[in-house]
Amino acid sequence: MPRLAGDWFIDLFTGEAEKLIESLRGRTTARQGLGAPPAYWWIPGLPEPHSSGVVAAVDGGGGLEPLGGFGAVYIARAYGYVEGGEPERGLELRFYPVRELRVLDALRSWLEHRVAVRLVYRLPPGSVLLMDGSLWATVTAGLTAVAKLASRGVQSLGWVYAALLSSYMLAEVSELVRSARERGITIAYVSKDHGLRALKEKVLLEAVAERVRALQPLVSRALDYYPLALREQLLEARRLVPSELRGIFDAALDMSYRDTGFIQDTTGPGPGYSWLLRLPLPQRLSQVISRGGLKGLVERAAAKAEALLAEEPEAEEFRSLAERLPRLLDELPGSRMLYVRLNSSDHPLLVELPGEPGCYYSPGRVLEEPGSIIEEVVATLRRGYAGPEYYNIPLIAAHMNATLSSSQLTSYMRLLEQLAAARGLQLRLARRSLIGRNLPRRRRRLL
Repeated sequence: MPRLAGDWFIDLFTGEAEKLIESLRGRTTARQGLGAPPAYWWIPGLPEPHSSGVVAAVDGGGGLEPLGGFGAVYIARAYGYVEGGEPERGLELRFYPVRELRVLDALRSWLEHRVAVRLVYRLPPGSVLLMDGSLWATVTAGLTAVAKLASRGVQSLGWVYAALLSSYMLAEVSELVRSARERGITIAYVSKDHGLRALKEKVLLEAVAERVRALQPLVSRALDYYPLALREQLLEARRLVPSELRGIFDAALDMSYRDTGFIQDTTGPGPGYSWLLRLPLPQRLSQVISRGGLKGLVERAAAKAEALLAEEPEAEEFRSLAERLPRLLDELPGSRMLYVRLNSSDHPLLVELPGEPGCYYSPGRVLEEPGSIIEEVVATLRRGYAGPEYYNIPLIAAHMNATLSSSQLTSYMRLLEQLAAARGLQLRLARRSLIGRNLPRRRRRLL
């Protein structure tokens, strides 16, 4: 037994430890009936890597430089890596009279998808295009920005520009998925940093509902959305759960217990990948959209932008978007997500493939066994793996080329000052720049 010299609490700890052990022993014995939920949704091992098909990857970076007095200069750049080919590049330099990170995030995401669309028209059929980040979080954040502007409670001008750029980005997502489908190119979004609870909730809640029939309607309605709906009602229904199932029920509702921990606890440490899970939209966003449809949502956002921006150019942009954006948004794909663990000690990657056009608005989480396309994507990820830090060579190459360093941002801003001065415009830069790697990219950390 370890000795804790000088610890005045060791005697108290020993007594409490003995009581805790007895308590845990009783709980473990009471819950032996179900045991661990079956990992039918996990496929151990990985498909063999193959060399057929070109692999490309897109990532972005950026930063902002506040101007003295008000506003900021925003810069975003995106890099499309092509295996054995010429890269695709894009850069945006904008001024907005706000200093908000959500505006930079939307600008960067829009640019990334524009570069991806250009790549799709260059790549041969059978190629795989990897996008850095989460499809579900990107689309959800974009629609939330539009819905926030359309609401009555907006108090920040930054939401106008975030919604405008998000609208352009959402249109590009629809174009990317449509053009890739037509040209026979597979799109996969890959996230290394994520925190979803979608798979865990689906498997554990349905495992309990299968044994407790009275819970089935409530569980079914709760799983119609992500994040989990009807959480309060589920907690109140805990009294219906037998003691031998309460451990699994409690784990399903534990918001700190995420899919990655669930995978580790249930499947062991070996390489493998999960079944596909359709990830539905959030309930609150669904309610906002259902009040007047997408067309009504965009029209309300455009009216708010016009009222806030008066005769500024962005107001006219939103008016034109309001006419054609609802049709594009109706084609938005849903996310079909899976987890891939490429090495025993690795954090699982979250991989998302676009569903059919228009299925973003479909409620419910549907779990399905992967087919040949998923095996191809997993094999592609295995082929590009070079360790935990270099989890995918194409994505790392895109990231390293797109990321904007502080010295690069400083150089860009000095050049901007010189060019402006040569044209008789004196810029007052605040020298409080924020660069991309320090920004909290909302789509990278998924709640």
